[in-house]
Amino acid sequence: MPEDIRSLLSRVCDLVRARIDARRLADAKRRQADMFALRPSDYLPILFARPVAEAKDLPNFDWAERFHDPHKSLYMQLKDDVLPRVAGGGDVVPAVRADTGVINCMTIFGAGYDVPAHTRPIITRYVPKEALAAFEVPADISGLGTLPRVVEHSGHHCAMLRRGGLWDAVRLNHCDQQGPWDIAAQSRGHDLFMDLYDDPAFVHMLMKKCVKLYVAVSRLCKTFDPSPIAVGYWMSNGQVRMCGDSDILISPEQHREFAAPYAQEALRAMGGGWFHYCGGMPGFKRREGLHLHEIFAGIDGLRGLNWTTAGDWIGEMRRLRSLGLCNAGTLPRGQGESLTDYFRRALSPYPERTGFIFDNPELRPDEFDVAIDTWRRVQDELYR
Repeated sequence: MPEDIRSLLSRVCDLVRARIDARRLADAKRRQADMFALRPSDYLPILFARPVAEAKDLPNFDWAERFHDPHKSLYMQLKDDVLPRVAGGGDVVPAVRADTGVINCMTIFGAGYDVPAHTRPIITRYVPKEALAAFEVPADISGLGTLPRVVEHSGHHCAMLRRGGLWDAVRLNHCDQQGPWDIAAQSRGHDLFMDLYDDPAFVHMLMKKCVKLYVAVSRLCKTFDPSPIAVGYWMSNGQVRMCGDSDILISPEQHREFAAPYAQEALRAMGGGWFHYCGGMPGFKRREGLHLHEIFAGIDGLRGLNWTTAGDWIGEMRRLRSLGLCNAGTLPRGQGESLTDYFRRALSPYPERTGFIFDNPELRPDEFDVAIDTWRRVQDELYR
């Protein structure tokens, strides 16, 4: 007889709890916060996942099952994300969230969506221009769109983490709210890019509403866990992540007028945060997003950047350091590059121990046990 979900959840909680190290967690919070504040720390943090043998044969649930059942969603997040990263032994601050996809703010506007089995929920119908123009953001958004599901999952996860003895170690991230420009683009669709030329006044009006939605959803999520955890990172000068997957599709001039001011307004309202965008993966030969990095650095409240590029990684890491942004991300490893040389190259843009969170380095399975000691040894050699 298949094991029921409550029993599975209890088992994975036990696996996580057995690997929690309170001292290591406290160090991870301090180091991550130091990076975003550009304070020198004892060590630049490193985070990575490693497989856990006891979880290898545990069952999986698809994305539709997770969306409709918070037990299954929490179980899968603990099994596939929290447990392997805690087992890695690095500077991880484990957290889960209402994992309802990137559609949440758009559905408040009335965007249609689907819940497929193979991926997180997706937008299937954009909102007409007239409806967006008429929409007024209410004081209480908790009953709109997917927000009832977000509230259900958030409350469930907090209760179950407490019941499983994990609340002191595993926190609750906010859900995906994206960023003001992303909310606008995924609500209005491709026509938004024509609106930049045909009806700029409408775009500015819509962006003001998107700021309100971003802030309202972020604040709603923070009622469940007010700690400064921002989708995996602990901050002392912020508490949210902002996403700009659509930001990188517009020019610097357009971004300065239509996106950056609203990102700044939203981040200021939340006390700061860090920024992520998808694009520019190695092998694609596309350097997406780099044209906006200087603009990102000028946004008050934007403390760090998670990015990718097919271009000069080390050169861009140096540029971000000179711009005063924390770099939270990875670095592709050279073919045949030793672990020590890989770590030395990753550290080469940084003259002191701040401004870099090495998240998800490329490690071989036989390097898991030595990665942390090697990472810190190389730092001790470089920063005498």
